[in-house]
Amino acid sequence: MLKAIIVDDEILAINLLEATLHDNSDVTIIGKFVNPLEAIANIPTLKPDILFLDIDMAEMNGIELASKIADLPFLMDIVFVTAYERFAIEAFNVQAVDYILKPIEKERLMKTIKRISMRRKQFQVKAAVHHIEEEAHIIEDFHFHVHSGRVYIGNTALALSTKEFQIFFFLAQRSGQIFPPSELYKLIWAEESIGHTQALKVHISNLRKKLESVTGHRAKIITVRGSGYKFHFEP
Repeated sequence: MLKAIIVDDEILAINLLEATLHDNSDVTIIGKFVNPLEAIANIPTLKPDILFLDIDMAEMNGIELASKIADLPFLMDIVFVTAYERFAIEAFNVQAVDYILKPIEKERLMKTIKRISMRRKQFQVKAAVHHIEEEAHIIEDFHFHVHSGRVYIGNTALALSTKEFQIFFFLAQRSGQIFPPSELYKLIWAEESIGHTQALKVHISNLRKKLESVTGHRAKIITVRGSGYKFHFEP
């Protein structure tokens, strides 16, 4: 059972989302907040699995709220539910797993929940199997810890989101191979991009910045014009 919190400054929007989730046995609502400041105060105690978050709110917008809770020591998937398309890039920059537009389509929402549920079940199985310290996958200068989703360069850890880790590990294993954006999106998200690869571009951009901030490695993610992305280790 996934525990969820809804944060939206319109009570009607909260009620509508709750009603849409009502028939999904995988989700239970453990908190509803119209005031984002109250949500911030309660999230560390409630420890939700999913945070359904509006963006355009009076006291604090959803992007700011997500930034303030980014370092909480538990796994929480953020799903933005908003009437505005223009915040999508900012949303993925704060590690959102999805961005759903209002009015909410039930099928679209259920698809998101199913994806989150499946990923968490896979994580739990891995945790049960790897209850001792996991073995690292070493690729050139990098140590990939698949179970924990951590990457180390020497003693330095790269702070990566789940999707950033998946993209990084996938490309590093296939250094030199070029992947078109739509193909890479399908491989990582396990669904067709339908022409929408903006989330992939944001994650690639974030990965590049994080790699550039750390010395002691020879890796780059290169854009091959007209073809796609590839991982490259400099000589």
